[in-house]
Amino acid sequence: MMNYLKLPLGLLAIFTTLFFVSCSDDEDDAPTKTDFGTAPSTSLITTGVVQVRTEDTVRYHTIDFASAPYTVTIVETADALILVDLGPAPDFAVELEAYVSAIDKPGSVIITHNHGDHFGGAGSFSDLDFYAELTVAEQLNSTEDFTSLHPNKVIGVTGSQTIGGLDFTFDKVSNAETGENGYCYNEKYQLLFSGDLVYNLSHPYLREYTPNLGEDEIDNWLAGLAVLKSKFSNYSHLFVGHNGSRTDVAKAIDENIAYLNDAQGLIKGTKLTSEGTTATTQQQVIDELQLLYPTYTEGGLFLSLPEAFFPGDPGADWF
Repeated sequence: MMNYLKLPLGLLAIFTTLFFVSCSDDEDDAPTKTDFGTAPSTSLITTGVVQVRTEDTVRYHTIDFASAPYTVTIVETADALILVDLGPAPDFAVELEAYVSAIDKPGSVIITHNHGDHFGGAGSFSDLDFYAELTVAEQLNSTEDFTSLHPNKVIGVTGSQTIGGLDFTFDKVSNAETGENGYCYNEKYQLLFSGDLVYNLSHPYLREYTPNLGEDEIDNWLAGLAVLKSKFSNYSHLFVGHNGSRTDVAKAIDENIAYLNDAQGLIKGTKLTSEGTTATTQQQVIDELQLLYPTYTEGGLFLSLPEAFFPGDPGADWF
């Protein structure tokens, strides 16, 4: 025989109300999920590789164009999308524009730094607002290669800015991979967009390293990476300028620190080649780095060689 708890009618009403309020609160606290539908067809990108990662309320598209590779990241929310960097060339941008159009949401653009392989596709997105760290924005707005593609002013950001409904904080490392390396991050989703401060299993661009001119750019770069590691090791996603993304942020940063220490040592003569000699030419440094990192993608390494940019180009000023 089952025993029933007998409650006065007043207490029973209070109990019933509390029960339903509690259930309602549980439902409010439950994570929401966005129905993003099917991602655009990867066949839209014939000159690269697309990877899509869908989480509860955000979807990430990373597109690696060509062999370098040049990476464009798209952050998609329920109502908007943000493109981080745009690749190097208009022919890539045509495909990127088709992919973005297939998502069919209002968009914005973030440019990490003033290198053509990160803004070359700007002409295909002239109707969107562009953002960059303040100093980087000033550089872009005064660079003819950029302004000829995108006549509208890039919005310079100091600190934080809401873009596409997400809050991004902007910062930079000066005189490292280039004069001003911007990066940005989103705290809510723990996203770090490192631009070219961090390469993913890819040979970095060392062309602007000039150790004989006083300030050591690799020292600055290493110091910047130390800051990134201390602040973002526990973040969920790292999106880089070359070769996709990582979820093991600290390991990716450590890999770049190891690489830069090796490159700096070879160039400054404190690290010998595998043959036991001191490198004295750009080609010897590059050959050794390829031996040390045989699985790394092309990156910008070969742009340090003579003739890389124009006839008579002396190559990187390393020695």
